[in-house]
Amino acid sequence: MRTLTILLLAGCMFSAGCSRSAPVLAATTAAKSSPEQSTSTASTIEEVREKLQGTWRMDRSVFNGQTLIDDVRWVFDGDHMTIVLHGYYEGGLRTEYQLGTGDAPNTILIKTFNNPLADKGYTGGTFTGIYKLSGDKLRVCYDMTGLKYPNNFDAGRGTNRMSYEFTREKTEQHAAGQ
Repeated sequence: MRTLTILLLAGCMFSAGCSRSAPVLAATTAAKSSPEQSTSTASTIEEVREKLQGTWRMDRSVFNGQTLIDDVRWVFDGDHMTIVLHGYYEGGLRTEYQLGTGDAPNTILIKTFNNPLADKGYTGGTFTGIYKLSGDKLRVCYDMTGLKYPNNFDAGRGTNRMSYEFTREKTEQHAAGQ
């Protein structure tokens, strides 16, 4: 079961592969409707990015209605995130991410690799999601196709979504309230 979970989690990150579909617009494009809104959104994004920094331990995950549990951590470092399985930090998958705030719900775009066929209408390499950060708890739900942003955290059967719940791993910096 543990091997299946690891393979499914790793496979989910790569499974979007390159499928032919309509391209998705980045969350940041929608957030830039006016210079004033863009400035206030940018500072909010920076505040959220700062709060995300550090290591988050997965408490629960659901893929397309199936509950998965395993030793997974997301480590946020600047504008990059590393997905770590079973404490193997050196072998973690390093990705880029972009946040969008001010929308309901807040959005996250996770970019695992550059898709050489993106300009031809093929999707893959990116996951479009939403997040909710509440203190030391983080919820993320993303669409595995990368075609649209979910409007809720449901990852039930037939949704083709992955939903995660994380708890921040305490470090001296975070224990001090920074």
